[in-house]
Amino acid sequence: MTQTGDTRGRMTCAVDVSPGVVDAGAELTLRARVSCSPACDLAGHTLLVTDQAGAEIGRAKLTASDAGTSETSEFFLKAPIEAGDYAWLVVCPAVVKDDVSYAEASAPVSFTVTRHATHVVVWDVPPAIVVGERFRMKVGIRCSSECQLANWPFEILDHEGAVVTTGSVSGNIWPGTTALYVAEAELEAPAEEGLFTWSVRVPPSDLGVPHAEGVVSVGVRAVSHPECLVTVEVVDQDSRVPLAGAHVVMHPFRAVTDDRGFAELRVATGVYMLFVSQTRYLTFGLPVEVTADMTASAELCLEPVAERN
Repeated sequence: MTQTGDTRGRMTCAVDVSPGVVDAGAELTLRARVSCSPACDLAGHTLLVTDQAGAEIGRAKLTASDAGTSETSEFFLKAPIEAGDYAWLVVCPAVVKDDVSYAEASAPVSFTVTRHATHVVVWDVPPAIVVGERFRMKVGIRCSSECQLANWPFEILDHEGAVVTTGSVSGNIWPGTTALYVAEAELEAPAEEGLFTWSVRVPPSDLGVPHAEGVVSVGVRAVSHPECLVTVEVVDQDSRVPLAGAHVVMHPFRAVTDDRGFAELRVATGVYMLFVSQTRYLTFGLPVEVTADMTASAELCLEPVAERN
């Protein structure tokens, strides 16, 4: 954003600052311009940057001049650590050029400093957990400025807001990321059946650089003990060739077929919709009522090939 300020003399100073909203302690990019009348070349003249208390916090030289306007290259300053709204000044000191006196000029540098955002992600949550049994899931924490977060604490709360466990992320960064710190949490499923919304929370922190609270919701489905074994055979409808790697779902239970085209699911008794999907095939669907161990067959059809005009 560009901000300008008029002087009492014949110089006018303007400054571009980005970003306008910046993480605490992160880098600000500035570029300043000074116009004078009558026109003069101010290349080499040094500008000062002062904070809200008037203390000098940086300098930059005007390096180029054209048609009475001189400007700096981009220069960089660190934002304050404390969150809040700030108004600095870029000051062009008074100067005498070609027997002409130019009074001091200045321009405001306004921006907002915010706490670092704390991003929380959760994965590897089982699609269904037997009531009261133990299960595991992964928790990842990342800072918007990619701060080092080793040993940062988190807590997991159940659907009633009670803390069910606490933990902290390790110093290891998840492969393929630049700053996602990870932990594995062990938990106990709810004591009754149902789909519950739990949450993972990272408390706000004011140690060093301030960080905001991070929260993410996670669905936890508790089911009764899966007393029945359902075996699903998946084949190509035309060739009868077994299909390996097909995804078999009887929500919330899931499995993948082996090299023989078979998948086994342990499920509770009840009525389900059996879905089977595989690359290049149409999804197969079949209503199933499970009262005991059983076997089901799924014959998949290839997706039609679009005709070219």
